[in-house]
Amino acid sequence: MMQRGGCNSAVAASSAANTDSPSPHLSAVHARLRSDPVILRLAPALATPVAGRVGSPKPKSTMPKRFLTPPGAVPERVHLSTTQQRILTDMADAIVAETLQTDEAFVADGRRLPKDQWKHVKAKEKVHVYRSRHAKGASKPRGQSQDEKDPSRPRLLSLSAMERHERENSGRPYVYDDEEPATTLEEKDSTNTHSSSSDDGSFSLADDCVLAKVKPSHVPLVVATGVINGTVEDVAFGGFANTRHSWLVRNSYVHNDVFDDRKVLATLQLPSEEDPFRSVTIKWATGSYGAFTTRRDFLYVESMGLAFDSDGEKIFYNLIHSIELDDCPPLDNRHNIIRVQMSTCYIARQLNDDSVEIFCRGFVDPRGGMMESYGILMLAHNVSACSGYAECSSLKKLSWLMSACRRSDAAGVVPGTECGVCKKSLKKLGLLQPPSGCTICRRVICNKCCVQKKLTIDATKEIMQKNFTFCLSCVLEAKELSAWEVATAALRCP
Repeated sequence: MMQRGGCNSAVAASSAANTDSPSPHLSAVHARLRSDPVILRLAPALATPVAGRVGSPKPKSTMPKRFLTPPGAVPERVHLSTTQQRILTDMADAIVAETLQTDEAFVADGRRLPKDQWKHVKAKEKVHVYRSRHAKGASKPRGQSQDEKDPSRPRLLSLSAMERHERENSGRPYVYDDEEPATTLEEKDSTNTHSSSSDDGSFSLADDCVLAKVKPSHVPLVVATGVINGTVEDVAFGGFANTRHSWLVRNSYVHNDVFDDRKVLATLQLPSEEDPFRSVTIKWATGSYGAFTTRRDFLYVESMGLAFDSDGEKIFYNLIHSIELDDCPPLDNRHNIIRVQMSTCYIARQLNDDSVEIFCRGFVDPRGGMMESYGILMLAHNVSACSGYAECSSLKKLSWLMSACRRSDAAGVVPGTECGVCKKSLKKLGLLQPPSGCTICRRVICNKCCVQKKLTIDATKEIMQKNFTFCLSCVLEAKELSAWEVATAALRCP
C-alpha cells in the first residue's frame, strides 16, 4: 500500500491508540467459547484470537480455488513432430482465413443479421452475441463451385513489413499466398458460399471448409459483432496470452474464462520483436460450470497475430480451436470430466481513430447431455469478454510503466507542500484527507487528483492483485503508450 505523504506517523499513532482491547468479561466469554468442543466443531475460527487492526491490507487473491488434476492424468508438455506442428498451424491459418472472408462478406452486406435467422443471446457493452436459429425445411449449405478458390491463409507480417508493404504498393495490396490471387467482394458474392437459407443463416458453412468438417450438424453457429474502444494493437496486446503467466494475467483483468486449472502443453510459434503478437500454442484447461453439471475440460490450439485483409487493412485475429492429441486423450470415466469441442475466431479491425470493430464466429458442443442453451451461454460469455481487451491493454501498459520506473528510480515519494497535479496546498487537507503519492512519478497528489487502479502483481500460482495510487497524468501517459512498443520492450526485459 502506498505511503501517504508525511501523515503516516500520525495515522499510525492514531490507529495504535484506537485499537480495541476486549474487556475482562468478554475475554472470559471468549475463553469459554474456545474451550467448548461443540462450538469448535461449528465455528473452528473461534479457536484463533482476533488480530488487531495493524498494517496495510494484504494483496487479495482473485483466482478461484485451483482444481487439482490427478497426477499423470494430463501431461505437463507434449512433443509434436515438425509435420504435426505444420498441420496444426496450417489448419489454424485456414480457419482464420475463412473467418476473415466471412467478416468481409458481412461488412460488404451492410453488417446485417436477419432476425428470422439469428437470435440475440447476450450483450456486453457494445458487443452483441447471436446464435443461428433452427429453420424448418432449411436446405443444405451449398458447397463451392469447381472454379471457386479456397480462402488462403493470411500473410503474417511484422510492423516494419506492413509499413514497407503499404509504401511500395500504391494500388490494391496483394495479401494472399503467392499462388492465390485476391478475390474481390463482388466475386465472393457471386459464388454465394454464405447461403441464407440454412440453419446457420447468412454464415452457413460450405461443405469443404474446415469448420464445416468439425462442427456437429445439431450445434448452432454463434456470431458476435460490435465495437470496442482502442486500437487494433491495443486489442492484440490485451488479448495476448502465450504463456500460463500471461494467460492468468489476462483473465485477472478480462475474466473471460472460469478455468481453475490450465496448462500450456506446447509452443509452436513464439512472439518476436519483429512480430510481438504472433503466437501458436497448444493449451489444456478445465473448469466447473455449476454444482449440478459435470466438470468440463478443453484441449485446443490457440493462434493469434496481426495480418492484412484483402484490402490491405491491418487486422488482429485470435483463434481457439479444439484438437485431438494421442498424448492428451479425453480423461476416462473415473475422473468424471467431459471434453468440450469448440471453435471460435475473432477478427478485430480499426473502425476509426479510437474504435475497433469486432467480429467473431464459432460454435461449442459441451457434450455429455448438457442443454444446448447452456453451451451457447458458455460460449457467449467467453466471446463477449473481448470487450475488455482494450482496458486490459491499458492496465498491462500501466503495470509495465510502473515496473520500468521502479527499475530506473528507487526513490520514494517526492515531498512537497502542494498537489503535483492541481497545485492545491496540502496544508489545508488535514488528517481526514491525507495526500497520496503517485506510484510512477512519485509526486504527492491530493485525493481529488489521484486514481486508484487494481493491478495484478503476481500470477505464479494464483492471481494476486493490489490497489495502487496514480496521478491522472501518469494513467493517461500509460494509456497512450504504443502497445507494439511495450510488447517488444517486455520481450527484451521480461
